[in-house]
Amino acid sequence: MLQRQLTSLTLGICMLGALAATPVSAGPTGVFRPTLELGALLPTATGVRVGADGAEWALPGGARIIAEPGAELRIIGSPQRLDLGTRRRVATYTVMLRSGRLRAVVPEGATSAVIVSAPRKASVLVASGEAGVTAGSDVAVANAHGVTSVGTAGRAFRELPAGTVEVVGGGRHQLLDSPPALVGPSVVLTHDAQIELGSFALTPVSGASAYRVELRDQKTARLITRRETQDPSIPAGLAWLGPGAYSLRVTSVDAAGFESKLPLERPLHVVRLGLPAGAFVDATGTVHFAPGSRVDLERVEGVEMRYGHTGDFVAAPASIELLRSEPRLLAFRAGSGPASELWLVPRKLRADIVFGSQAPRWPGAPLEIKVRVEDSCPDPTVAAEVVPNVSVGVEPVAVDFKADGGWLKGVLPPRSGPGPWVVRVEVKDRRGRELGRDFIEVAAAER
Repeated sequence: MLQRQLTSLTLGICMLGALAATPVSAGPTGVFRPTLELGALLPTATGVRVGADGAEWALPGGARIIAEPGAELRIIGSPQRLDLGTRRRVATYTVMLRSGRLRAVVPEGATSAVIVSAPRKASVLVASGEAGVTAGSDVAVANAHGVTSVGTAGRAFRELPAGTVEVVGGGRHQLLDSPPALVGPSVVLTHDAQIELGSFALTPVSGASAYRVELRDQKTARLITRRETQDPSIPAGLAWLGPGAYSLRVTSVDAAGFESKLPLERPLHVVRLGLPAGAFVDATGTVHFAPGSRVDLERVEGVEMRYGHTGDFVAAPASIELLRSEPRLLAFRAGSGPASELWLVPRKLRADIVFGSQAPRWPGAPLEIKVRVEDSCPDPTVAAEVVPNVSVGVEPVAVDFKADGGWLKGVLPPRSGPGPWVVRVEVKDRRGRELGRDFIEVAAAER
């Protein structure tokens, strides 16, 4: 049954241009019709020509069409319903490729497929995986991975083995391998709204003329950026990313421009650290904050965490804390990728209290009170806010403290009465945590 459908498929493709687009159900990404997500197009007599940045379409059901600059094509908006060996008919979208190069992507879980009609009466059915089609002096088809079939001049479709390039009317050869490894974090931590992606090293591939890198939103598959480099590395500054889940895809590219088989794909997560008041991050990325407070973790879905260098990874929580006034090491990873480490260190705050006179007497001169806070934070812009509380005996007394050369200085007016008096000073941070305390006894003046 499948073979009969595919054999007659080529004859039906020429009739598709006359069909009006009919309503279709939305696919997994919420797309209702072929939707241009990236690139500029120039209308031609038979379709469109792709601009200098390339173009990309999302199809209902999750399939995608990615065209390189200069490609001339037309996408038919009305799908055919084909039995591709599944238990139900699959919405299959047709692309009329006049010239240039495109890639058809049918990811795992997609509910649509792609047919590419190319010159020389060649038709390519991509039922799953990824395949590239080039139309120039020759027509060539490359099956990177998955199930792709090729038919020519109305003949029966035949499956093209994964990892193979076929020149229509010519021979076959193997695609390059993809880089076997990518060295870089699977989780990037930031306390800012966005972070610039750092560099990643790639394992070189013999015969590769370039390496192509794509960064996509993991949920929608929408392209964030695409770059090609001759060096086996991903340069720093590929993109600025906010918190979320992304996917890195890396392929080798041969001299003919074909991508390698079975692309190297790896998740990449950006997790934002929500710092509590008074916390700071030093130049090494270590987070300093008060024990008992919590650091929120934004967008940790799909991220695992463990404490220390050993132990099991578990799903990352929504927040983390310091249980004691001791440094704590955490490791984060996505999938089986390398872990990113984060040190939590208690912010060291201590208040010294100095009284202006060591033998004060009242009635007499006012009592000067000075407070200096020792802080492990080197950044004066995040200096700790402290609150000195003064009491005489058990009675709280309002004292106006002002900054003066690294000190907080206040003056307590003298008291009248029989005396003696005990003046107590307690310094707390804004969260109420005690940083220091001291007292002094004020004797009554001799009469």
